[in-house]
Amino acid sequence: MSRVTIVVFTLFYALCYSASCHAVTFDDCGSTLGKFTEVLVSGCKTSDEKCVLQRGANASISIKFTPNKDISAVNVRVYGVVLDVPVPFPLDKPDACKDPDDGIDCPLHKDQEYHYTTTLLVQKKSPRVNVYIKWAFINENKEKIVCIGFPAKVK
Repeated sequence: MSRVTIVVFTLFYALCYSASCHAVTFDDCGSTLGKFTEVLVSGCKTSDEKCVLQRGANASISIKFTPNKDISAVNVRVYGVVLDVPVPFPLDKPDACKDPDDGIDCPLHKDQEYHYTTTLLVQKKSPRVNVYIKWAFINENKEKIVCIGFPAKVK
């Protein structure tokens, strides 16, 4: 190995074992009508590389977000992306406006913060895989209000 390769490898190793390589990050995967300010997922510690979703158990998610325009409908779409193929997760409550327990009362108003929370069952028959989760809120015109992506592992 050349000296340059050793230096690059050493720097990469040092960076990857700092908190930045092991901390779960929540990415914006195409938000157009708002922004998220906080995301909490059960089974997900900030020091983890991936959120752990236990088969046969409930997983909960909490999202704080602010729309940048008034919105009359909020539909939830959740996908697990494996090998670049998005596979939809079935949701019991895809209309976020219909269940007051989710914390959203429609219509949404521009520049007001909302706090969405829900729980979904990770099916026992779900395969044990590493997956990239995309959680999106879609408006009445099928535009993404917010879209959050994060790495997860189904155990």
